[in-house]
Amino acid sequence: MEILSLYELNQFIRAVLEDSFPETFLVTAEIASCDVKNHCYLSLIDKDEETVRAEMKAVIWADKYKKLSAAFTQATGVQLAKGIRILFEASVSFHERYGLKLNIVNIDPSYTIGEMAVRRKEILERLVKEGIKDKNKELEFPLVPQRIGIVSSSTAAGYEDLMHHLVSNAYGYKFRCKLYEALMQGERAEESVVSALQKCMSDASLLDVVVIVRGGGGQADLHCFDSYEIAKAIALMPLPVISGIGHERDITVVDEVSNMRAKTPTAVADLIITRAKDFEDLLDSLTHELAHEARQLASDEREKITALAKNLEASSRKQQLDNAFRLSLFVKGLKYSLKLIQSEHERLRSREGNITHLDPAHVLKRGYSITYLNGRAVRSASEAVSGDILRTVLHKGELTSIVNKKKAMKT
Repeated sequence: MEILSLYELNQFIRAVLEDSFPETFLVTAEIASCDVKNHCYLSLIDKDEETVRAEMKAVIWADKYKKLSAAFTQATGVQLAKGIRILFEASVSFHERYGLKLNIVNIDPSYTIGEMAVRRKEILERLVKEGIKDKNKELEFPLVPQRIGIVSSSTAAGYEDLMHHLVSNAYGYKFRCKLYEALMQGERAEESVVSALQKCMSDASLLDVVVIVRGGGGQADLHCFDSYEIAKAIALMPLPVISGIGHERDITVVDEVSNMRAKTPTAVADLIITRAKDFEDLLDSLTHELAHEARQLASDEREKITALAKNLEASSRKQQLDNAFRLSLFVKGLKYSLKLIQSEHERLRSREGNITHLDPAHVLKRGYSITYLNGRAVRSASEAVSGDILRTVLHKGELTSIVNKKKAMKT
């Protein structure tokens, strides 16, 4: 068996590949990584559900990359990046030192557009199946959102636009805004946004609403917002979420699950300011209505009081007349009663004189006496016998005597 050096073996493999394969192939794959350094170096994978079953390196040389990238971005609205599936035309090349790779010479944007739509549809169907797609939409939006959690990048133009409009609003409203820093594009955007949303969830008691605004005004690199993980974080957020990622061409999954959607960060600010203005207008309207109703009520009550006063005055006069009449009758009756009392008093005095005249003490004064036997007044001589001791009461003093004889009075 001939002994080959590694270089000679790789030369042999290269010759076999170049002689055995057609010039180019049409291939579908998902971009696992994308590194642009003049040339665009890609890592491509093919998955069966979540399992990677094939992987290969690829390159788009600089002379073709600018043209292909611009055409792809213009057609799809996104840049070539991790997570995007593409249909491309490529040749197979094998280098003795760098090994096997695909040289991409063309990309079909229409395939990616279809794949993005399919992916978006699958995510939405999964959210519906889990019963959380409209969970955030069902939250009641606050009457006056003043404490605002903002998921964005501090250096993004969209964040600056949002803050400028909120701070310099024409009505002088004050909003308390807290930035939850996140990457809004690139391979790490999904993970960064989810992390920021989780921090907002932890601070839910300190916030009224959460806003997601994307920095910059371009259409590229928005595919990260067609993310199940971001959508789930929004759906489970206990606060209403407003999406303002500047994506006017299509509605992303983030837009679908958020409580409200605005096209731009400026529109988000206008929405919040308008909400505050509507509430102020409502308060003014209610204040005027309350004042009007209070005046009307006061007027109605004055009329009622006036009518009651008149009724009270008339009733009082009638009551006074009735009372005066009853008092007159009472006085007449009282005078008549007084005469009866005086007459009875005279009659009593007359009887009192008679009774006084018959008083035993007065009788005794006239020389009469009362004789008692054993404590009982003696009315007849027959009541006593010889030897009985009698007690005789006089007007002045008493006499004690012994019966010697008695003489009965003939009837």
